[in-house]
Amino acid sequence: MRTLFLATGFWCALSLSGQDLLYMQRGNPGSLLVNPAADVDARVWLSLPSINTTAQTSFAAGDVLGGDLGTLWRQFPSEAAGAIATHDMGLFSMGFKAKKSTFWLGSSLNFEGNALIDRDLVGFLLWGMKDANGDIDLNYDGRFEQTSAVVSARSNLHLGWQREFGSKLRVGATLNATQILGHAVMGFDSLGLRSVDRGNGFNELELYTQGYAAAYTNNALNVNLFDGTFLFDGSKLAKNSLISLDLGGTYQLTKNWMLAASYQGLGFEGRSVLDADTAVRFEGRVPFSGFSYNSSTDTAVNPGGYFDTLLVQIQQLGQTSTGSFAGFGPLQRGDLAAYWRSPKKTHQLGLHYLYRARPTLNYQALAAEYHGFFGRRWQLSASYTQPLRSSVAMRPSVSVHTTLRLAGGLALSLGSSTVNMMPLPVKGANGDLTLGLPRNMDRLNVNVGLHWMLYEKSYRKAAQERRAAKKAKRQERKKARI
Repeated sequence: MRTLFLATGFWCALSLSGQDLLYMQRGNPGSLLVNPAADVDARVWLSLPSINTTAQTSFAAGDVLGGDLGTLWRQFPSEAAGAIATHDMGLFSMGFKAKKSTFWLGSSLNFEGNALIDRDLVGFLLWGMKDANGDIDLNYDGRFEQTSAVVSARSNLHLGWQREFGSKLRVGATLNATQILGHAVMGFDSLGLRSVDRGNGFNELELYTQGYAAAYTNNALNVNLFDGTFLFDGSKLAKNSLISLDLGGTYQLTKNWMLAASYQGLGFEGRSVLDADTAVRFEGRVPFSGFSYNSSTDTAVNPGGYFDTLLVQIQQLGQTSTGSFAGFGPLQRGDLAAYWRSPKKTHQLGLHYLYRARPTLNYQALAAEYHGFFGRRWQLSASYTQPLRSSVAMRPSVSVHTTLRLAGGLALSLGSSTVNMMPLPVKGANGDLTLGLPRNMDRLNVNVGLHWMLYEKSYRKAAQERRAAKKAKRQERKKARI
């Protein structure tokens, strides 16, 4: 039962890895959101609402299922257990190309949250001061400061420009104005519980903490939950906007090799400071002497009235303050990639370095990618991503993304970064098929988008020239036989 609780209690979240394959996928306006120097191959376009959502946990199914909970938990790969939720929605994007320059305007929403609880704190709640052998060590020192929580919502307006220089170099820039709709955070610099055995049948127990909790809401949003009213004042929305810049570039090094680099989230004024609506500091120590342990009645600590007194003292730790979110900045991502293209540019293989930083998750990764351009009606991309460093434990992932052109200039974009983590059919002891969770499963991701666009004429013109050249060669061979 406890295993089921741990497996499901933290599995309730929504990361951005599913969209990474758009970085070099042609013919999709969504690629400009991740690389302002991307080749969208369009004269004009309009992107309709798109959604990218991911369920990311700090552990995989194999970390908490299929074995003794005590053994599995003490081998836990991350210092904290929990879930990370991100939900990114593109509201609209529209743009056009004029000679060698491309311009676009768009808007998006970003929602995210996480809830992490320190691994040692979970162990203490389950087993108290017991060690791996089930013996109680009254000289206990538990540190629980990895416990944290973040909830954030923001809207974004962006204006982009891209320029081609000859046939080799392409550069792009996007100006972003991000509005913080709401943000709440809780964290600890230190949090722990220390027990000292005095050798006379009594212990001294001390809880120490230093942390904070704060919440901010935009002044433009006035919500009254009691009478169900919602007032929006657009003039106040941009009061605390974060201005940032995205830069990108691609360079055709040789006929078959291309280099690409970009960085998003460059702030003009450094990192912003938001005045919190409510802020509380936790700072202090709560000592308690005279705690006794009676092993003749139970194998677990029987606190009795001790915790009643302790809870009163804990309540006195909270100190209301006028805090702020110092160091609050825009979402950031960095990319560096090299690609080899086939002679006809149908197939593309690449190596891609990724850096991502947002309130709920920071990580670096290396991806091996494939991009197939099967005409303008179908594009297929796939990658294998190996995390290098992350704020929580992350497993390698396999991603797939495809863009299908529909009738009337519409195109549907579908993708996921959890291809190797999908539930698999498993035959039970009685021979019935059931769904089983892969041991490496630590996320669920899907992104869906729809856009309308008119392609550039250069591709069709080049195709017509190739067909004309082939036809001319065939006619020359026929004349040679005659």
